Amino acid sequence: MEFKLNDYHRNIPDDELIDDIKRVANKLQKDSLSKKEYDEFGIYHSSTIEHRFNGWNKALEKAELKPTKVCKKNINNVYATPDQLLQDLKNVANKLNKRSITTTEYNRYGKHGKNFVSSRFGTWENALIQAGLEPTGYHRNIPEQKLLEEIERIWIKLGRQPTTTDIQKGISKYSLKAYSNKFGGWRGALEAFVEWINEKPDESNVLENNTKNESFSQTEKSSKCVNNISINHKTNRGINLRLRFKVMQRDNFKCVICGTSPAKDPSVELHIDHIIPWSKGGETVIDNLQTLCSKCNLGKSDLI
Repeated sequence: MEFKLNDYHRNIPDDELIDDIKRVANKLQKDSLSKKEYDEFGIYHSSTIEHRFNGWNKALEKAELKPTKVCKKNINNVYATPDQLLQDLKNVANKLNKRSITTTEYNRYGKHGKNFVSSRFGTWENALIQAGLEPTGYHRNIPEQKLLEEIERIWIKLGRQPTTTDIQKGISKYSLKAYSNKFGGWRGALEAFVEWINEKPDESNVLENNTKNESFSQTEKSSKCVNNISINHKTNRGINLRLRFKVMQRDNFKCVICGTSPAKDPSVELHIDHIIPWSKGGETVIDNLQTLCSKCNLGKSDLI
């Protein structure tokens, strides 16, 4: 089962992009369109259009729509004290549940704008430190494996391929810059993730030789003997990240019993379960694995 990315829209003709802007405007019965409105109802993404036409308003002009209004001067900056700026940094960090925030994240959720904050404290890093937060440099040298595992976590949480907009909203532990520095951009990060997920998809849990069998704990060894019948497993009991993700992707990131998913309820925790228990001879292969929420998995365990 090979895993693939969504189609990339680099080669979409200009006219097709403009026609889709017009379609969304007609649907909403508006003579202008914000990027947020387009992202909700459009086929493509506003960033694709913005890059193609060197600006969102230029794209609207080609679609014969009115430009969006230019933001006025931020009145929150007029009487802001250093303590108020630092408190606002803390508020954004708390909202995103993060120990460090990027300038992109602050511009989206903060009151004052990153340029204003940086100018008051000399640099963005200084502002974060004075607010009791970790500087963004804390995230500069993240191992590639950690970034790929974070993409996996986000994909499972959303139940779909993550976008740059998702990352900018603070769903990731790391910033877009961290992914760009390592992979050359968000698309590059997704491509690296897919290559990593698809690496040796069928043999990843297969035991290489008898030496691995002997490395199992005493509990695992005894579990291979049921009703005095010895069970010789061909796979490890543990489920690696690649196989775990592929099972969830196949099951649409939902519990196969009750249908709950983290995308609809953030409190839901998904597990991967052996259909035929490993202790009863079931192997750790995709056809013998299923996605269950923690509640259903516990309920199944109670019945066994």
